[in-house]
Amino acid sequence: MIPTAEQLAAIARQPEGDLAQIPFPVLVRALAAAGRTAEVDIVRAPLTKTIIFEAGVPVDCRSNLLHETFGRFLVARGSLNGAEAKELAAESARTGLRVGELLIRSERMRPSEVFRALQENLAKKLLDGFTWRQGTFAIRPCETATKSPLKVKVPQLVVTGVVKLARQDEVDQGLADLVGKRLTIHPSPPYTLANIRMSDAQRAVARSFLGGKALADLAAETRLPFAESARLTYALAVLGIVVSEDRIAETDSVQTVGPDTKPIARTSQVLVAPRTGDELQRVRDDLHAAYLRYRTQDSYELLGLDETTNMVEIENGYLTFCQRFAPWRFVGEMAPLNEKAEELFLAGGRAFGELCNVDSRNALLMRRKQLKAGTRKGPATDRFAIRSELLDPAVQFEKGAELLVAERYGEALELLAFSHDLDPQNSRYRSELAYCRYRHDPYSADDALKELDDTLRIDPKFGLARYYSGVIRGERGDLEAAEAELRRAIKLMKPDRRPIEALKALLPRKA
Repeated sequence: MIPTAEQLAAIARQPEGDLAQIPFPVLVRALAAAGRTAEVDIVRAPLTKTIIFEAGVPVDCRSNLLHETFGRFLVARGSLNGAEAKELAAESARTGLRVGELLIRSERMRPSEVFRALQENLAKKLLDGFTWRQGTFAIRPCETATKSPLKVKVPQLVVTGVVKLARQDEVDQGLADLVGKRLTIHPSPPYTLANIRMSDAQRAVARSFLGGKALADLAAETRLPFAESARLTYALAVLGIVVSEDRIAETDSVQTVGPDTKPIARTSQVLVAPRTGDELQRVRDDLHAAYLRYRTQDSYELLGLDETTNMVEIENGYLTFCQRFAPWRFVGEMAPLNEKAEELFLAGGRAFGELCNVDSRNALLMRRKQLKAGTRKGPATDRFAIRSELLDPAVQFEKGAELLVAERYGEALELLAFSHDLDPQNSRYRSELAYCRYRHDPYSADDALKELDDTLRIDPKFGLARYYSGVIRGERGDLEAAEAELRRAIKLMKPDRRPIEALKALLPRKA
């Protein structure tokens, strides 16, 4: 589905819907175009995700999946071990502090590293939505202001999600209406190509539309295979960047609210950021530490002031805060942090305004007094804390893998399919499932190879998929292709000897 401006507006207004009719990338685009601030539940039993949008931008995502908790995510990326993650989860539950804050306080990770990990964790949770073939969604206004300082840029999310993870039938159906039409870059697109990270080959595909192009021309004029070019075209069409020439007038009214719109020109500044590596890192860490906390702090906490401070001290505290986060300091190598500095700078101004006004300051003091008196029922729950009701795909996978080794393929298939369903971005889960399906039903070899090829499209360096592909191709008699896959697997899977043994068994047959 390539939505029109009217369809986008209608989707953003409707309270609920079906992801089979309104695919996830279209839903995200609609909420961004409308600038909605809302909570969106997407449900595919037993999976549930709640995505928080602020002015059309995803800023948070909560789910009932254990591997999506921040602690488990850090274990998966090698930043923590399992014991450390459990220790942090327990401390978070006891103190009410989030795992990220605990990592910064204990100096296990730099603030800039924590921020980057939180962003990656949020993006990974959101990307799962692009794999959903079915499910429902419900949109409702946010009941409380979000405390999350994170933001995921909608155009990058849609391009990455569609190109890597969207199901092929969704892409084919979405492009059906564009077949035979001349496509072009919209003269006033809601998003700019310059702000979307793409490979050189992908950027060449995008640029090829500048002069008008039909889908059939893509394969002949670009280095990307047609299937990959089609995925990128679908993503850019959903975003309203690529349109058919006959729909340019219809999309003129599409607007995008929020920081993903075309950048506003700003006056260049003459101040220079610190030059040494240590100075740059200190400034980055200082800004990220403040940025991660500022939405959970009141005006006194934000400016680093005590309740007993007088107006002179408040003014001095505000000026010090401004000197730390003045946006014009963040130029050159620090330019990527400019947007965050602007947010902190404006938040400091609001805090100063609240403390300067006698009535608002007294109201704040009363709220702080009530909190100290214990009117809050307990420490805030860390959304990343490990909870017993969360679904754990790793447990299901380990059981399924044991059954696969024991050649109990039917039983293994059910558990491996469930673990893959819970964590569709996990290349190992997908590869083991494809191989198990083949072992359970050798006539499904074509489907298994397709799944393995798709895994390698997403993760080209995943050796296990190469190994299983080589094994299946060898058993089918495609010995040349099998040898090529196994030789690649040997390099990728060191020190695992399975591909070596498989190649030794294959070569006599080939001779």
